[in-house]
Amino acid sequence: MFEDINNKIFKLREKMNRKQKLESMLEQAKKELDMQKNRKDELNKILNKEEKDVKKLESLSITGLFYSILGSKEEQLDKERQEYLAAKLKYDECLNSISDIETEIINYKEELRKYFDLDKEYEKFLKEKQELILGKNDEKSQMLIANLDKATDLELDIKEVKEAINAGNNLHSALSQLIKTLESAKSWGTWDVLGGGIIATAAKHSKIDEAKEQVYNVQSLIRAFEKELSDIEMSTDIDINISSFDTFADYFFDGLIFDWIVQSKINDSLDRVINLDRKVEKLINLLINDIYKLENKLETVKESIDRLMEE
Repeated sequence: MFEDINNKIFKLREKMNRKQKLESMLEQAKKELDMQKNRKDELNKILNKEEKDVKKLESLSITGLFYSILGSKEEQLDKERQEYLAAKLKYDECLNSISDIETEIINYKEELRKYFDLDKEYEKFLKEKQELILGKNDEKSQMLIANLDKATDLELDIKEVKEAINAGNNLHSALSQLIKTLESAKSWGTWDVLGGGIIATAAKHSKIDEAKEQVYNVQSLIRAFEKELSDIEMSTDIDINISSFDTFADYFFDGLIFDWIVQSKINDSLDRVINLDRKVEKLINLLINDIYKLENKLETVKESIDRLMEE
């Protein structure tokens, strides 16, 4: 009887947790979508401004003529081109994020339809559980039910932390690949400076293009990891500073453009990715330690359940 109740408790609580998680992620995604759309408008303004600045310098305008007379037109044009390219990369990443979030919202709404009548089902079960406790009307039954509830809570917490670890591992894997790409670009860049010629230049630019695409994927995985971390933040004593992940792509692209122009260095971009990867690894290790603590607590509770069942 009690084993049946325990199975029902777990399955229903698992569904309830998933429903609540989906509702939370849906609201979070809607807010994030609004934020990204506002960001897109701001980036579009910057992009248009930078494009005009480049066109001004490339034309025979008064500004262009002024820089030409001063003998610094090409240097200034390079700076404007860098700013335009950085703005374009950020804008494209923002569009990519908006598309991802809109897809997430559709998926969340679709899955939530499965749990339409779940609240009624859960209320019905709670009544059955109350009747069972009242029917037994002894201290042992109440302690057993309380321990079964506690075991269910711990099992669900373990499941949530494992999902966060999985999301962290996915991000860590993508960051490791990005690090390899940037290290390769750095090697080609060094050879380029030492006289590697057009092949070295082309190879380095190819690697930087590859890194650019990988950053889009990394930013998406950062959002997934953030969602899982925010979901367990209240049920763990881990110090999680999610805000430190914000605008990774913006900082990365600012550094990447400078590195691209300088030719010999990919240091700034590489350092940013390595630092983020270390933070992700640290969080994964903290989550793994939290799993051990939760599993030890669960083992203790299960031992109490076994004793009460045997009595």
